[in-house]
Amino acid sequence: MTFPIFMTTLCAVSIAGLAFADPVPERDPVFVLEPLVIRDRGLETPPLALPASVTRLDRDDIQKASAQLSINESLQTVPGVFALNPYNYAQDSRIAIRGFGARSDFGIRGIRLVVDGIPATLPDGQGGVDGIDLGSTGEMEIIRGPAAAIYGPASGGVIRIKTEEAPAVPFTELRLLGGSYGLFKSQFKAGYAEGPWNVLVSGTHFDYQGYREKSQTENTSLNTRIGYAFEDGSELTTVIQAIDYPVQDDPGGLTAAEVEADRRQARARNLQFDGGEQVRQQKLGFAYRRPLSDAQSLHVHAFLVNRDFANKLPFTDGGQVGFERFFGGMGARYAFGGEKLRWVVGAEVGRQDDARKNYDNLDGERGPVALEQDEVVTNVGSFVASEWAVSDQLSLSAALRYDEVHFDVDDDFLSDGDDSGKRTFRETSPMLGLLWAPRPELSFFANWTTSFETPTTTELDNPAGGGFNSALGSQTAQSLEFGLIGRLPNAFWRPKLELTVFSIDVEDALVPYEVENFPGRDFFRNAGSTRKEGLEALLALQPTERLSAVLSYTYSDFRYKDFDSPGGDYGGNRLPGVPEHFGNLRIDYRHPSGFSAIWNTRFVGALQADDANTTEISGYSFSDLRLSWEHAFGDWTFEAFAGVNNLFDQDYSANIRINAFGGRYYEPALGRNGYAGLRLRYSFGQ
Repeated sequence: MTFPIFMTTLCAVSIAGLAFADPVPERDPVFVLEPLVIRDRGLETPPLALPASVTRLDRDDIQKASAQLSINESLQTVPGVFALNPYNYAQDSRIAIRGFGARSDFGIRGIRLVVDGIPATLPDGQGGVDGIDLGSTGEMEIIRGPAAAIYGPASGGVIRIKTEEAPAVPFTELRLLGGSYGLFKSQFKAGYAEGPWNVLVSGTHFDYQGYREKSQTENTSLNTRIGYAFEDGSELTTVIQAIDYPVQDDPGGLTAAEVEADRRQARARNLQFDGGEQVRQQKLGFAYRRPLSDAQSLHVHAFLVNRDFANKLPFTDGGQVGFERFFGGMGARYAFGGEKLRWVVGAEVGRQDDARKNYDNLDGERGPVALEQDEVVTNVGSFVASEWAVSDQLSLSAALRYDEVHFDVDDDFLSDGDDSGKRTFRETSPMLGLLWAPRPELSFFANWTTSFETPTTTELDNPAGGGFNSALGSQTAQSLEFGLIGRLPNAFWRPKLELTVFSIDVEDALVPYEVENFPGRDFFRNAGSTRKEGLEALLALQPTERLSAVLSYTYSDFRYKDFDSPGGDYGGNRLPGVPEHFGNLRIDYRHPSGFSAIWNTRFVGALQADDANTTEISGYSFSDLRLSWEHAFGDWTFEAFAGVNNLFDQDYSANIRINAFGGRYYEPALGRNGYAGLRLRYSFGQ
């Protein structure tokens, strides 16, 4: 299906649904386009006063009748965000914002993660969403575009996640879900709020046999958020987390011929070497916020994470990787100023200490030690930001940040020589922004920003042996962005429009590749330069109290400008892993009786699988449907829900392994699959 046909079809469906809708009643709408506050930014500014592309998702967007198997489910309506790999839990979701993050071999790259005011991105730049409980997530804020001046090294943007707060009435809740391919998920949640206390506890157990051979996963998590409000107006948030992932199988990538023969098979070498991983993690964090006066506030955070990790890769030499990681940090931000001119100054420090030990993988059994080293990464950053209200309609913003990231490896396996080494990366990241709001419901913005990304400890792996790859450097980017946000609250359909165009120049881009001796393992090199130009659009409509729709579209023209690689000159080629076109339509219907329905259609255009552009992955579209019915009786609330994913049983790949050796690019997605469940909630003294 071509993109114009897709868009025409979706618009026709939307218009048809809206045309036959009831007249707008004079009551509060279900779909509310609320002002957004970037709390961690220090400058508490609604979106019409922020010179950046920001999207907010509320609790219903994240939780309502969803299977909650992956953060990808929540991000589909956000323009500029392209997420893959929702079903391979050994690799984690692959999230890209404006193409940054698409190269990741596992985890989240190029994007800063902040959870409850506490960083969830390591000092080396790698993040992960495996510890996020979607069942207790209250909101997400996605900032698209480089945000290094405020948040540190990140070219793509920021995903800020906040746990829901307990309501005024204490409650306890149980949610059970079962579905196709051995899916079973149980969730428990309880909340208490009285006086200065606000406590929410959630626990989840997840079992899934998987669509493909060797794609089983099992995990258990416990999350606690404790809020305490002091009499002076300050707030302390304590976050406690424990996760245990004893089974996360990796079925591996397939060739096109293997997909054609059997979509559900695992790669033979992943079976031979028992590919997969195990993870245990504990986290303790504190975030303290204190208003010092009407014009001053202080925000402080501190945290510590312990992570035990072990995996098996599909090759012999060093194919079993294990490490124990301690990761922690602290930071402070001070906001001050008057009505016209406001300032924020801040500093933070993070430390990551990995005791790494690799063994040979002897057909799934542990062999002799192949590598033993201690890796330490420290990141120290400081910034200053200001906002000047030139007039009631015009404001200017500026920020400047300095970061220093230091890598130190101490080789403890000396039989093959001493591969100890050090690398230090330093960068200054400025930002300039302008906002013009000629009317309260309409604003135009522009910004110029720079950013940089260091390689992670994994990306610094040396293909020639131990230690760090001394030839690999950091990548830098400059971004220019223009956009508008407008809404017509009194119009018949209550339309809201967001439109952004951007151009990003990247130097020394980090790109992955595989070598024959280590199939299934990514190494990295620097490309010469790339240019990313794109357009992001979102249209939200609310024709009635019961019906709403969100249509988003992204155009991405991402190309290498200069990339002379060992395989040839790739200048002018498209960057792999991100389609030129993708879009989404979501329609929500909610009836006063408690019945609700959510229809979601996703379109993804063709994309390249390798730097040489020799393999093009065909475009595809799929549709999902969710239904639920909720009823309250006394202190009890009951909800039954069900969903069908890939309703029309389309064949496509849930993940593309970029530059995979031997053409093993494809990880097939599930065919038509379904789930059903129930939720029971008891409110004490409602």
